[in-house]
Amino acid sequence: MILETANADALFLNWAIPESSLPPLPQALSYDTALDGERGFGFFSLVLFRQVGVHLKAASWLALSYPQANARLYVRDVAGTPSVYLTKQLAPAWVVPIARAVARQPLSAGLLDFPRPGVESVDGSRRWRGHAGKGFEMVAKPGAPASGAPRLGEWSANAAFFRERSRAYWVHAGALRRTETEHPQADVVPMAVEVISADWLDTFLPFAPAGSWGELHSAFLVPEVRLAFVFGSRPDLAVPAPSAAASQAAVS
Repeated sequence: MILETANADALFLNWAIPESSLPPLPQALSYDTALDGERGFGFFSLVLFRQVGVHLKAASWLALSYPQANARLYVRDVAGTPSVYLTKQLAPAWVVPIARAVARQPLSAGLLDFPRPGVESVDGSRRWRGHAGKGFEMVAKPGAPASGAPRLGEWSANAAFFRERSRAYWVHAGALRRTETEHPQADVVPMAVEVISADWLDTFLPFAPAGSWGELHSAFLVPEVRLAFVFGSRPDLAVPAPSAAASQAAVS
């Protein structure tokens, strides 16, 4: 099954997490880490975006658009492929039963208030807000390229580390599932971000960055990119199921 879509105004908020604080993963995955001196760090992102015209490839006439929040950890699979592990996804309530039935993804219902394309304040800033039990709110505007420790190379390499990952994994019904996608070239805009609140992250993540959620490693915006997601290209049974501890850590 192939889903086609465009992602619009995808805001990547990236945090570096000490390796010792990261939760256990399903046994088929391992963290993609980097060193800062002698300390190892993994990475977590909250990605806020709009799905525009998502549809089955064979049914382009049935296209849906909606905002989505995507919480992810950065991993490699048994083949060494750079991948992401989805821990939580938010979408409007009407999307959840469709996504769970069609793609079997870990979507939950939330209220999402994301900026409309082209609508910004006098200083160029825009606001992203969401709520699902608890809320989050971020204000962002274009800024100078910057990233914290550990460094992942020049700015282009830093953005590529977070963005250019061909596989996504998640737990569903006790099994580890995945999708594959190619990431075409797209503009990447460095962003200066103020994290006003991130209480929602504390409801399902067993860690917080050492300097609080306000201490971002890096942030950038991808204004638009077209994607095709391939589901079920290989049997789910070919990927080991997660351990009980990992299943408890992942909220589906």
